[in-house]
Amino acid sequence: MLATATPGDLMDTTHADVAGPRRGSEEPPAARVQVTGPVDAVVALTVSGHLDTNAAGGLTHAIDTLLHHVAGGIDRVILDLTEVTSLTLEALTPLVRLARACRTATVPLHVALSPEARRKVALTGLAAVLPEGR
Repeated sequence: MLATATPGDLMDTTHADVAGPRRGSEEPPAARVQVTGPVDAVVALTVSGHLDTNAAGGLTHAIDTLLHHVAGGIDRVILDLTEVTSLTLEALTPLVRLARACRTATVPLHVALSPEARRKVALTGLAAVLPEGR
């Protein structure tokens, strides 16, 4: 049984700049991954920046933390990708794992996508797995 947290009690796991340094003159913004909650039986995963192979490990760690709460009986998961500037296939894998775990646990997953994330999800045929707005 999970206790409801107050805003001051938020479990806040931030993996700042999880992508390593990139070569080249123009570096995309490093990935930032944050898990917050549970608050009122809701856990949120907020991701921003460039999600590539280097960032996938930090993203996987954050999702493992979030899945602990899903198994514990939360009511809803929010996946906020509205600030994602680029997304590789390697970074999509843990997101699909999250969606499947939520479906198995019958926990609603609410997805918000940036234009780039929306494009990548559509191109890979994952729109049914990561449906926006639910």
